[in-house]
Amino acid sequence: MPGTPNPLSEMTELKGKVISKDERPNPSFLKSALPGFKKTVQGRRAIRIFDEQPIPADVMRDCLRDAVLAPSSSNLQTYELYWTQDQQKKKELAQYCLDQPAATTAGDMIVVVSRVDLWKSHLDKLVAMMTADGTRPLEGSLKEYYEKTVPMLLRTDRLGIHNLLRRFILGYKRQSGPMVNGPVRRSDHRVYGHVQATLAAENLMLSLAAHGYESCPMGGIDKKSIGRLLGLPTSAEVTMVIAAGTGKPEGLFSPRTRLPFDDLVKEF
Repeated sequence: MPGTPNPLSEMTELKGKVISKDERPNPSFLKSALPGFKKTVQGRRAIRIFDEQPIPADVMRDCLRDAVLAPSSSNLQTYELYWTQDQQKKKELAQYCLDQPAATTAGDMIVVVSRVDLWKSHLDKLVAMMTADGTRPLEGSLKEYYEKTVPMLLRTDRLGIHNLLRRFILGYKRQSGPMVNGPVRRSDHRVYGHVQATLAAENLMLSLAAHGYESCPMGGIDKKSIGRLLGLPTSAEVTMVIAAGTGKPEGLFSPRTRLPFDDLVKEF
């Protein structure tokens, strides 16, 4: 059980020590980045018919590098991205995507997978990177957070003992002030994992658009069959499949329609 009341509010050791101001968003981005970003966000659409031509491999890898820069809770990156290049597997994958036109005509397909089950191995790798393989041990709130808080929130077992323990710990701490509400149950961990995977998926689709290519996220798919195709363990869960490539004009089925801004954005 973490001893620090709220390690999230005390993680100040790395303030100002990671990257320079010029590399972070700053007023110069208004001219250098914003116009292209607006064009990318507004131009990204779900395209459902492609020309079947693969995206150049170097471009696809660059987009995938952008994808893994997505924000991730505790930086654990509990997801995997499967870029399908084998033609036979692409055909099978399209079948498991219920032969949607986006799947059958895509130049490339990427399966986005939630891997909360890998949290411990990812944590070990992350700590090794942060400490230069243990030569610079974590100290203070960082040590508290990565050695106690993260394992307390993510550790689980078949009997659910850790779930009950988390419920007790978080409930007890909430009596003295605001405290995170989870994850507690297996269902919470599943939501957690799909959120991390979806953040990476959005980065990927925006990068594809910025590179001049189009995409279509597909969730109405046979996720269990896709998992078997990829040889995934039962502890892994497919989040979505992204079809990508050069879209055809007829692949855009309708003008963009969005609910009124005030229906979705609330100021308080």
